[in-house]
Amino acid sequence: AGTNEEKAINCILISSFVPNGRTPFVCICLDTESNCFALNIYNIDCGKAPKLGDVMTVPYPQKSAVNIVIDNELNDFEMLRVDTPLNMMINNRQLPRDTLAPLKLTTTALT
Repeated sequence: AGTNEEKAINCILISSFVPNGRTPFVCICLDTESNCFALNIYNIDCGKAPKLGDVMTVPYPQKSAVNIVIDNELNDFEMLRVDTPLNMMINNRQLPRDTLAPLKLTTTALT
């Protein structure tokens, strides 16, 4: 677990899930050694998120191990976190600033 300084992961997106157009953008990827892992991309405009088959380069990935028991069977996998899409590349292209999710401000009046 933790940040992998001076490392980058190249991977291909094979599945994705966007919870109601909000972040994080959740996807399943394969790395160059065919290892499968989950990737959560925060602060990305979901309309500009990577598409199936896109090749991504994720520098300094924040890794964590996930262990889930389903039907008394342990399922474990790695999950990577990207805090800003501006730190990654999709199909060998750096992402522009408009890839960031727009800020939303909600106010509530207390009476």
